[in-house]
This record gives sequence, C-alpha cells and structure tokens, in this order.
Amino acid sequence: MKKIRALNDYPQTWALQVDQCVLEIAIKYTRRRGSVALKYQNGNWVFYCPQNLAPQKIASLLKGYQADFEHLIVSQQLKSAPSNQIPSIATEFSWLGEMRSKLEFGDSLERVLIGEAQQYFTEKVPYYATQMRLQPKQIKVKSYQACWGNCYHQRGLLQFNWKLLQAPSWVVDYVIVHELAHLVHPNHSTDFWSLVHRHYPQTPQAKRYLKENGQRMMHLAIAE
Repeated sequence: MKKIRALNDYPQTWALQVDQCVLEIAIKYTRRRGSVALKYQNGNWVFYCPQNLAPQKIASLLKGYQADFEHLIVSQQLKSAPSNQIPSIATEFSWLGEMRSKLEFGDSLERVLIGEAQQYFTEKVPYYATQMRLQPKQIKVKSYQACWGNCYHQRGLLQFNWKLLQAPSWVVDYVIVHELAHLVHPNHSTDFWSLVHRHYPQTPQAKRYLKENGQRMMHLAIAE
C-alpha cells in the first residue's frame, strides 16, 4: 500500500538567495500534475508545485530552477518600480536627513558613503541591541540591489545596505530592529513579527515607506 504523506512532511517555504539576500517564498501545492510556477501575487512570491511529488523531488526542482527564478525576481523588481522610483538626472539626494550633491563625490560616491554608513550602523545598532537584549558579533555595510539588510544568525553577523541611509532615520531604525530580530528568529514567522512590532511599533509605516521609495533609493549610485 502506498504511504500517504502528511502535509507537514512537505516544505512550506523556500529560502531563495537573491543578490546575497535571502527571500522566504511560500510553497503552495496544487492538483495539476507536472506543472510548477513562481508567481508574484499581492507583493509576495509564491511557488506552485504539484502535490503528488515527493519532498525529495520538490527539493531537486527548487535547486534546478534557482538561477531562472533569481533572474525572474530581479526582472520583476525593476519592472514593478513606480514611475517616481525611476532613476532621474537629479544630482541631489537625501543622506542622514540632509541634502547632499553627487557632484561633491565625483567617482568616489559609493566608497565614501559606505564608510559613512559603516560608522552610522556601528554606533546605532548597539542601542537597539541593548533594548532587545541581543549581542550581534559583527556589523557590516554592503551594496545590495534587492534588500536593505541581511542576518547570518549562526555567526551573529548583521549586514546593511548603505543606500538605506537615504531614508528617514525612523525607517532605518526599523530595518535595524528587523535584522536584530533575525538573530532570534531566522525566518518571517508570527513570532518574528511579534518581536519586531514589540520593539518597533512604527513597523507598518516604515515598510510602506520602503515599498513606495525603495527602487528610487536602490538606484542612487547608477542614476546620473
């Protein structure tokens, strides 16, 4: 008799790394045989998979399609950017609450701002870490195209996108709390969001700001 697997035997989420950032993608099982698809719905990615496949086969499929799905996600991010987020010819931009000009940096814009961002996060993260009773071991600043921060919880490493400092400080604070919370919950579970909201009640407003302004901020270094 063929063994019937319980739903709990099947993976419910898929951690896909895109641009050095980990995206948690929900997996939904359908009755359609031999058909898989990655779809962008209501601001979230969902992987559709036949329910008759064995868990090992599903894992093999995810691995085989990883490169194609990474390309699809990056393309969608660029395509879905609102018109107000398209890179412009403006030379001024907001940085740590002040207006700065690209002209003052020349070809060293990214290098200088990464240095300033490293100093900012090194000084600011301990404030929230103390409140949350957490002790990150290392704080780094990186250049990302698809996310604002990353957490390697086993190493105690937090990484932040330097471009985030174009946002108001209260938005930056949300990302700091978000990544610190991943030291406790390396996922986006209910417990994770409960911890984030407890230490940062302005989370919904900050998420909305990043959704509305994120693509424009991401293009800072390439917008000439």
